[in-house]
Amino acid sequence: MHDGTQNVSEQGIYGHEVLNLLVDLGGATTVECLRSASAVAFGAEAVFCNCHGGRFNFDQLMDFFSSHGKVETDGQIIRLGGVQPCGGH
Repeated sequence: MHDGTQNVSEQGIYGHEVLNLLVDLGGATTVECLRSASAVAFGAEAVFCNCHGGRFNFDQLMDFFSSHGKVETDGQIIRLGGVQPCGGH
């Protein structure tokens, strides 16, 4: 379970922190609920990053996760995908 701390690099907040929020929300929720939880946890204008230095806003991060199988979307529902997130930092 997410412990309320966030991992931040020089590039931003590690994107897997948003996956942790999705886990805390039961593994599936609406995109808007996850967006809202992310804004509360990290700020509405948060900049996220991945392990390779890519920088993303929330929507770009969701597209990145979707293209890598870490999340799946069905309409407005987003759920954890079959690919495990990285081990963290």
